[in-house]
Amino acid sequence: MALRYDEQKSPFVDFGNGVKLALNLDEFTAAAAKEKAANELRETPDVMDASIRKLRELIQQEKQLQVPVQDESYLMRFLRPKKYYPDSTFDMMKAFYRMKARANFISDNLTTASVKNALEDRVVQILPKRDQHGRRILYMEMGAKWNCTKVPALEVIRCTNMIMETVGREPTTQLNGIVFVINFDKLSLSHISQFPPKFVKTVVDHGQKNSPYRIKGIHIVNNARMFNIFFKIFKPFLGKKWSQRIFLHGVEFKSLHDHIEPDCLPSFLGGTYELPVEYDGAVIGQLLDCYKAKFEEEDKYGYVAEVKES
Repeated sequence: MALRYDEQKSPFVDFGNGVKLALNLDEFTAAAAKEKAANELRETPDVMDASIRKLRELIQQEKQLQVPVQDESYLMRFLRPKKYYPDSTFDMMKAFYRMKARANFISDNLTTASVKNALEDRVVQILPKRDQHGRRILYMEMGAKWNCTKVPALEVIRCTNMIMETVGREPTTQLNGIVFVINFDKLSLSHISQFPPKFVKTVVDHGQKNSPYRIKGIHIVNNARMFNIFFKIFKPFLGKKWSQRIFLHGVEFKSLHDHIEPDCLPSFLGGTYELPVEYDGAVIGQLLDCYKAKFEEEDKYGYVAEVKES
């Protein structure tokens, strides 16, 4: 397993046996993708032009918010999850940057160094293959394989946000969305204690309302009795949409495969392809670092100091 570069000098992680993980920041051009964008996101030339123009006007009225207002691809990253409705897009954008203004919290100054342990321990992973609907699959270890004394919950959430910010720059992911598969095998009270209700509410509200990512499904595997205790902390804060997109699969993968086809999953989830046993999670950090300049540029955006301090 290693980080490599293709003929166009684009980075990818080579897992061996033809399994690769690469990001694609190019706009989709296929007719089927454009039709899906039109049908699901209202992404047509007339709607796009009007929405981008209106969103620019709203941003320019928010004097303390500094973002690249002339960059259409940047604006589309926020407009797509809100189906090109500029007012709700702007509300989300303001909330997103107010969260980033909270120092030492879940989404400010995201770097691979700040989430090093979560990456190396593979607590949060990007699976190399998309699902049959073109969605990115993020996998999380929230049970026995999560050493929460080494990787506290805050780092887990920060790592998840960093990965979502990375794949969220892919137009194909903006169109198709993201699904999670979360393994709660041997969840313990020490794991549960990492999630006090106030922290959970902030994280869930941010994910449901204030983040420019289309979360299309959250699939829970190996959920035993202890998970029911854990889920009671989260349930009061779940909105209708997320409540309908959480699926509990227990120890059987058959029901998971009803949602995500086996060809899209690694063997440890009952899928058809192999990932190296105990692979080096630091290599994923190397892939993310290839896009370091984009994160550094993102850190320049947001509210000016007066708002950050309020």
